[in-house]
Amino acid sequence: MDKLAVRGGWAEVLETLTDGHDLNPAMSQAALGSILAGQASDSQAAAFVIALRLKGLTANELLGLVTAMRQAATSLSVPEHAVDIVGTGGSSARRNHALNVSTMACFVAAGAGVTVCKHGSVKASSTSGSFDLLDHLGVPVTAAPQQVSEMVHKHGLGFAFAKTFHPAMRHVAQMRSELGISTVFNLLGPLSHPGRVKRQVLGVLDESLGSMMAEVLQATGSVRSLVVNGDGHFDEFTTTGANHVWELNEDTISEYTVQSSDVGLQPAELRQLRGGTPSDNARILKDVLAGEHSPCRDIVVFNAAAALYVSGHAADLCEGVAAAAAAIDDGRAAAKFKAVTTQSQPS
Repeated sequence: MDKLAVRGGWAEVLETLTDGHDLNPAMSQAALGSILAGQASDSQAAAFVIALRLKGLTANELLGLVTAMRQAATSLSVPEHAVDIVGTGGSSARRNHALNVSTMACFVAAGAGVTVCKHGSVKASSTSGSFDLLDHLGVPVTAAPQQVSEMVHKHGLGFAFAKTFHPAMRHVAQMRSELGISTVFNLLGPLSHPGRVKRQVLGVLDESLGSMMAEVLQATGSVRSLVVNGDGHFDEFTTTGANHVWELNEDTISEYTVQSSDVGLQPAELRQLRGGTPSDNARILKDVLAGEHSPCRDIVVFNAAAALYVSGHAADLCEGVAAAAAAIDDGRAAAKFKAVTTQSQPS
């Protein structure tokens, strides 16, 4: 079953990794391409992702893997200026009380005028994934690519379900489930938007990944993006502590930290930001859109502000916070929510 398009095949790839050496982008691309084409055995696929994890991933390896993911994906047509708000997921702090911050922020950012196409999936280890919430709200999470594209172009907001746009991932689904640990696939999802958006707010759980993720975004054509690690253990901007940010602006990557108080938002404690089931999160979202002031509103506003900033609708995060709050208070965010969820219902 060894059909890997590398001179030494799987033996060379695995020996390189287990000897502690790095793969070049072409080798990592070929390896994942073979896996996604169903040409690798389960043993070869598992050995590959475990060897990568044990050796430690490099930016060049990740670039090759992202290229393979994008080539295997079903394409999606979205406007050039569309934004994605996404995280790598898997936060232990969110496991039992997941709050779907990035999904909620999409409605607020879109209400403030940003064109948003969120890429994501259902829960893996938490109480609610982004598409669990969307499904509960009545958004057709299994919408065909053309339907998603039409929604983004018509309403300025749409949702791309990873399972629909990455069918080749079926070849690794059982392996990932049986391994039961995080692998490189946790990083590949946020970097493999089927619409190849060039503006993202991308959250990572581990600070050590921030610079590498920003470099890969730059190499794959991103124009303006923020990679963020919140307070050491959140894959989003948080109001509980310092946010470590890697900002990509054209050819430059800069690094800085920002606190909620720096942008006019109140600090919060983790217990104040608890979500739960999709039903719990739907209630929180509706309270936020209704204008209720709360720590949950503040964290949603913070992440919507980041989308406003990378889209060019705000000059900085402070201006983005003001614009996001205004979209809630004057009803535009709620109107966007109604337009999208009404559009989603069968007539």
